Amino acid sequence: MEKSRLYSLQRTGYFLGVFLVLAFLFGCGEPERRDEVDLSGIELEIEIKRLEKDLFNNVDLDRVGESVGNLSDKYGDFFDIYNHLIIRIGGPDSPAYENYLKDFLTDHDINRVHMETEEVFPDLSKLEAELTEAFRRYRFFFPDYPVPEVYSYIGGFNQSIATADSILAIGLDKYLGSDHKFYNQLQLPRYKQLNMHPEKIPSDCMKAWAITEFEYVDSVDNLLSNVLYNGRIMYFKSKMLPDTPDTLLTGFTESQLEWCINNEEQMWTYLIENKLLFTTSSRDINRFVNEGPFTSEFTRESPGRAIVWLGWQIADSYMRRNPHVTLEEFMNDHDYQRILNEARYRP
Repeated sequence: MEKSRLYSLQRTGYFLGVFLVLAFLFGCGEPERRDEVDLSGIELEIEIKRLEKDLFNNVDLDRVGESVGNLSDKYGDFFDIYNHLIIRIGGPDSPAYENYLKDFLTDHDINRVHMETEEVFPDLSKLEAELTEAFRRYRFFFPDYPVPEVYSYIGGFNQSIATADSILAIGLDKYLGSDHKFYNQLQLPRYKQLNMHPEKIPSDCMKAWAITEFEYVDSVDNLLSNVLYNGRIMYFKSKMLPDTPDTLLTGFTESQLEWCINNEEQMWTYLIENKLLFTTSSRDINRFVNEGPFTSEFTRESPGRAIVWLGWQIADSYMRRNPHVTLEEFMNDHDYQRILNEARYRP
């Protein structure tokens, strides 16, 4: 299957030089995101198929083979992804598969997770409505691109979001609530727990889908390319979810977001003065774009991935200054140096 991947925001164990043309001042307030687009002719409704309900409520442990056949018919390729890549028990063609599946479905801890998931997510109608609105906007901006089938599952805390061609799946056990006892028992870092709540799901879904459909491509893998790629993903999310607060889009707290706004110029100056924009060091790139409790080069009040927020501001500046460029063209443009130049970004 092409482009099959697992997108995990918080992953735990099994079961559990160049001179820039800088011209106009770029404001640092929250941008206006609601485009006046006509969605009235776009008929689309997202229905989330709940694999976890079928697994735990409808599988007959005495007739696993028959039950699995029904699940395979209903869930298709996603059922294969779930077995092989999420809970990692192999496929139904394996002689040991039925025993592995029984072990999973009767595991005490997994059943506790299932009960908690049922309590937090008795139905997904609100999430379905949010994703329907987001993918209607996606269909407007990208009329020739597929809209995925959406599924939910319990993965033993392995993945947040799984994607493949025309598949988007949500690990509900990764969104039980920022203060949920399971996450404390797993001793997950607090900065990860802060985004493990139901309201974060739409933003994470659209990020995962954007990464799947618009993969990172660049002939020179430097920090600038990574910042602008990730900033473009943020811009995409803001267009698909125009009414979503910036805290949910970024995963930052209010104070962290305020820190970014107040220190935008200082962050940009730091990158330029230390000649970091064009570094190809994976160590340098990772420490800026990977998740963490804060950005070590800045202050402890900063969020991890703070410069991804900078990338978002650059992307927004570029699109404002180039109104002829469609969102589809922008998402498929890999000339990051030219994007930066034409953004005329100045914090």
